[in-house]
Order: sequence, then structure tokens, then C-alpha cells
Amino acid sequence: MNKMSRTSRILVAAVLLLVGSRALAEEMKLGYVDMQRALNETEDGRKAKANLKKVFDQKQKELDEQQDELKKAVEDLDKKRTLLPADKVREKEAELQTRMQKFQQTYLRHQQDLQAKEQEAMSKIVERMNKILGKIALSENFTMILDKGQGGIVFAKPHLDLTNDLIRRYNSGEGAEGAAPAAAAKKPPK
Repeated sequence: MNKMSRTSRILVAAVLLLVGSRALAEEMKLGYVDMQRALNETEDGRKAKANLKKVFDQKQKELDEQQDELKKAVEDLDKKRTLLPADKVREKEAELQTRMQKFQQTYLRHQQDLQAKEQEAMSKIVERMNKILGKIALSENFTMILDKGQGGIVFAKPHLDLTNDLIRRYNSGEGAEGAAPAAAAKKPPK
């Protein structure tokens, strides 16, 4: 059992225990959403992933080229090793070691850059999704909406899954900045 799963289960159990006495007075309504699936299936999520893939592919190509150059340099040194004086071999090995360290630094920098770009792109989408989920929770009187991907849900009835509704509402423009609420958009101009 991973740490997130255990933490999620403990949190849900604690909330259920705290709300248990109130649950007798009012009905408790739970729902869940698969945020990862929603990210993959919304138009903005697909666009963001496609853009991230382009950036990843570009950076991967650069890394592949550097790795190929390093391989060729190592192979070249191995071929010439017996023909070169020992001090030249050590010099070439030190040069290769420096190039390898630069390659590793570039790899780590690219990895951090990609993670930052993904975080930036996805955080705006997730923020908007959370607004939509808040509206769903209020309008449909949900006590709690859980994220299936956080590992706390082992089983839930399909009718409690709000993912399709979230995706539909997101793709229709709900929660977007500058977007008029649906009710205001339907009113005829005066």
C-alpha cells in the first residue's frame, strides 16, 4: 500500500467518522472523478500534452545527438588507446568524463524544465476543473468529491462518477476566464 493511498484512506475514514453523527441528520452524498482521465480527454488537456510532447521530442533529439557524439568519442578512444601515449589517453579520458558530466547536467536540466512546463500547463486546467467540480458539488448537494487517481477509491458505483460531466462542462467553456455564465449568455440583449 503506497503512502498516498494510505493517507487518502485515513482522511476519508476520519471525515466519515466526524460527519457520521451529522449524517444521521442529513444525507451524505459522495462522488468521485478521475482527474487524470479528465486531463487526457479535455481539449485543453490534449493540446497541452501535444505541446509538451513536441518540447519533449525536441529535447530528446538533442540528448540523443549528444549521446551519439559521446559514444563515437569513446569508441574512437578505444580504437586509438594502444597507439596513443599514456598521458594522451588520460587527457582524452578526462575530456570524455567532462563531456559526460555536461551531458548529465543537460539531461537533468531538460527533465526539470519539462516538469516545470507540465506543472504550469496542467495547473491552469486543474484549477478550472476544480471550479467546475465546486459548482457541481454545490448544485447537486455533494458532501464530498474524491479523486479516483489518488488511490483512496477501491470501488464506487458508476453513477457516482462525475468525470464525464466534468469533461463535458469543461469542453463547453464553463469556468473559463472571461466566459459568460450560461444563464447570462442566454438572456436577450435589452
